[in-house]
Amino acid sequence: MRLEEPSAAIREAFPAAYADLVVFVTELGGTTVPMLVLAVLFWSGRRRRSALVISYAVAGLGLLLSIKTLLGLPRPPADALLIPLEGEREGYGFPSGHAFAATVVYGGLVVAYDRTRDGRALAAAGTLVALVSLSRVVLGVHYLGDVIVGAALGVAFLAAMTRLTKGDPRRGFAVAFGLALVTVVVAGASDDSLLGLGGAIGGLCAAGWIDRLPELRTRLETAVLVAVGSVGVAALQFAEALVTAAPALVALYAALVGWVLLAPIAVGRLAIGAADASRA
Repeated sequence: MRLEEPSAAIREAFPAAYADLVVFVTELGGTTVPMLVLAVLFWSGRRRRSALVISYAVAGLGLLLSIKTLLGLPRPPADALLIPLEGEREGYGFPSGHAFAATVVYGGLVVAYDRTRDGRALAAAGTLVALVSLSRVVLGVHYLGDVIVGAALGVAFLAAMTRLTKGDPRRGFAVAFGLALVTVVVAGASDDSLLGLGGAIGGLCAAGWIDRLPELRTRLETAVLVAVGSVGVAALQFAEALVTAAPALVALYAALVGWVLLAPIAVGRLAIGAADASRA
């Protein structure tokens, strides 16, 4: 089921000299890069659509962690690793979280932005999912079957969330909250389960403000928002290393998602470039 032999053939065919490139590609399906991509898109405009995909990502985190914990299937043996990878030996191996996340985020953007009939958009999303999935096999942290099932599960989850939310991010975060509660029971108070719970709480608290956020008036204001928003995210991620108590982590993750969604309020009050925009 997990396609161990084809996985070994893929690993053996890939030259270890390009390991750094594979590590870079695999991060496109991790936690940090996809969430940063979604945050920048949100800060740059079309907030409701981007917030919807953020809710998909938070909800998906809880669902996948519960599934992996319930199945309890291990990762490939340590001798399958292309290079030593800190933290990549932790957790369960089936299905692949990176393949699932890449499908939900990049596929979710295609759906949320109504680009499902755009061949280039579909090809771009499919390519990203395929590259992230293959990177996990090449690195030796998943079998080929793990990533295939992860991507397929991502497609099914995306279809279900699209039907359930009907384009409303608040519904997405409500689903995320319910899934996160189940995950905490199933998987315990791990960092990932607390991230899902905190992210859902932060999203629920902030999503109602999305349609009332100040509009961006100039490109300068957009650039400042992206810069200020990124600094805020970095500061909260730095604080994460200092926090150990579960309730504090939940609050921190709630603040992280809340900051992403509400940062336009802080920058909008500065009225950056407003005078130039009125003259234009």
